[in-house]
Amino acid sequence: MLDKNSTELLELFKQISSKRWIPGVCNGWGSIGLTFEKEINKYPDSKYNPDFNDIEIKCTSRYSLYPLFLFTVAFDGPGNEIVRLTDKYGHYDGSFSDKKVLYRKISSEINSTYKYNFLFEVNHDEKLIYLCVYDKNGVLLERESYITFSTLQNHFETKLKKLALVRASIKKEDTMQYYRYYAISFYKLLGFEKFIELIENNILQINIISRIGKSGEFSGKYKNRNVEFSIKKEDISKLFECYLNYNHDVVI
Repeated sequence: MLDKNSTELLELFKQISSKRWIPGVCNGWGSIGLTFEKEINKYPDSKYNPDFNDIEIKCTSRYSLYPLFLFTVAFDGPGNEIVRLTDKYGHYDGSFSDKKVLYRKISSEINSTYKYNFLFEVNHDEKLIYLCVYDKNGVLLERESYITFSTLQNHFETKLKKLALVRASIKKEDTMQYYRYYAISFYKLLGFEKFIELIENNILQINIISRIGKSGEFSGKYKNRNVEFSIKKEDISKLFECYLNYNHDVVI
């Protein structure tokens, strides 16, 4: 039996599905999610709270190969690590040549084609996850930056205790993009221990990001300076348990 919030979201989804093709709020990245949020009267914000009461909503297109974004955190220490790491391992931005940027994937092994390799080391005794930086020969250069288990657990359980994955088809007409939301799946967390296990087994996709805004009020300013966690759609059952699938195309 569904709880109140899941039932309410499911009924809203059925109403949205019945509308068939809905014009996107924009044609840019993220429009599929922004359009769905507009339909449920939820507007964009930067809060860590779930999107719909206690349910976090993720939207994906039918054939998308992109992973599902989970959340971001900052390093806990020992200092302002993202600034230090950007200065030390980043490269100068193409548009703002006086500022460095950094975008590095956390690897599962040393790759000799990279000057620097970034790997995570989980320390259960200290309850810390260390960032280890190696050169291309596998020589450890540093093991300083860390994230605490408690920081991760707080973000994880606040944002992702329940998850609704919404699927949509996409079509384009002239310059307009349209979405047809046809399926929704509801999930609940398997537990924080599973999350740590997926980090250790290199199942999650993790990136260190330090970017410069290119337009608007953020032009020339740093934004998205954090550690980003994502998961492939085919791996979602390793972190969440599905408790309902609803497909509008099957129902009708």
